[in-house]
Amino acid sequence: MHDDLSVQVFLRSPCGMLVLEKRTGTVVAINLSLSKILGCRSGLDLSLPLSAVLQTGASSQTSRGVFEQKIRNAVMEERDGFTQMLRDASGISAEYLIRPRAINLDYREYILLSISKVSDTFSSNLLMEEALAEKEVLLREVHHRVKNNLQVISSLLQLQSQFVSDPKILGYMTDSQNRVRALAYIYEHLYRSKELGMIDFSEYTTRITQSLRREYGANAQNVAVQFDIHDVVLNPDTSVPLGLLLNELVSNAFRHAFPDEREGTIMISMHPNENGSYTLVIRDDGIGMPKGIRIEKIQSLGLLLVSSLVTQLDGTLELKTDNGTEFRIVFNPLQYKERE
Repeated sequence: MHDDLSVQVFLRSPCGMLVLEKRTGTVVAINLSLSKILGCRSGLDLSLPLSAVLQTGASSQTSRGVFEQKIRNAVMEERDGFTQMLRDASGISAEYLIRPRAINLDYREYILLSISKVSDTFSSNLLMEEALAEKEVLLREVHHRVKNNLQVISSLLQLQSQFVSDPKILGYMTDSQNRVRALAYIYEHLYRSKELGMIDFSEYTTRITQSLRREYGANAQNVAVQFDIHDVVLNPDTSVPLGLLLNELVSNAFRHAFPDEREGTIMISMHPNENGSYTLVIRDDGIGMPKGIRIEKIQSLGLLLVSSLVTQLDGTLELKTDNGTEFRIVFNPLQYKERE
């Protein structure tokens, strides 16, 4: 009874439907609605090529193969469907929505196609969704390429540093390499992010800190790093300056706070505030800086860059030198501005 009911539901459904054998692509069943729309015969236990039933207007075997591959891709990717121009019984071409679904009958694999004509409004909405999906793919590709290019620059700096003997110049090159790598990690996170255009800053902070620990070797091997960052997701306009800022301050701690391979801890925390701003704190229990020192008086490219980045974030910077060094930055996430 169940099989009879299923057959009747299929045959009499108001939506045009057909069944393909997955392995061969042969049409084995067509319901009454699709028969009326396309002018083909309905029935079960058929054996027809898909091109004989769905007239796409494509004249070449290659074009017909592309259509069949679109069906298989939609099944594999579990997409809602796609649109396709088809000729109806009167020979007029119109746009149809095709929704493929994988089904199993008697231990054999089939593809069920539901086919319905697309209204003008629905077509516009669907085209918009397809355009947005295409834009997302392109944007991810851009992020991926930017990341790759930055990694190439980082590798070139690494190679060049092997021919430098002056420790001071070598330090400058290492700093530059770390800054480029910090940017590359941002674009890598953008590329891999499930929510396009947003970065989980907890994951990013962990990644960049691990990289810096490897870079500074002996200076960092006895230093523990603790994190207190939860549910902080930021846009690229904020993440780029903040990532560079984080790179500078953590690098500074690894390099200067724990000389002679002494033990210590670096603590990195970031939390949202009630007014929508964020507070980032980078603290270490190392040897510290001279008391009363003002950051604007320190002649260091890294700290000058930190001050500039804080200004870019429309933030404030507070330096404490009790029992180590603490940088406290309060900033507001930058809002995306349309480029001219």
